[in-house]
Amino acid sequence: MNGVLKFSSLFLGIAVGAGIFSFVILNESKKLENKYEVRINDQIIIAEMVKTEKEREKGLSGRDSLGVNEGMLFNFPQNEQVVFWMKGMKFPIDIVWIRDGVVLGYIERVDPQIGVSEEKLEKYVSPEPVNQVLELSAGRAKQMRLFVGARVTAKPIIH
Repeated sequence: MNGVLKFSSLFLGIAVGAGIFSFVILNESKKLENKYEVRINDQIIIAEMVKTEKEREKGLSGRDSLGVNEGMLFNFPQNEQVVFWMKGMKFPIDIVWIRDGVVLGYIERVDPQIGVSEEKLEKYVSPEPVNQVLELSAGRAKQMRLFVGARVTAKPIIH
């Protein structure tokens, strides 16, 4: 009887451990589902992919910061002239305009304009129609030695 109890306890412990492990792995995988590896000038940025209109409107607003190797990548279904603003932003960023995997332009150290009313916020317009925009922490474009014409690749971290 004692052997059966030990075996049952061992089996229960393994089952609980496997369940916890599965939960942690699935939870971490969920966090990476919407993340992309963006490569520019042999530098890697882990970017959150933004696809929907609602996600585009929110962007990075409300967040306290963005890591040095983190970003937000906005995908547009077709090439279009896009306008960005700093509504609800708490920190400065660099904005990179991209079309078909090529940097068309960028703006460094965009001020969050804290305290400026919504109607007076500055608008940042892409120099040409684009199909992607990458937001980086302020100063990252310079650190990466970003230039117009640089190649950009983006692939999902989890396929």
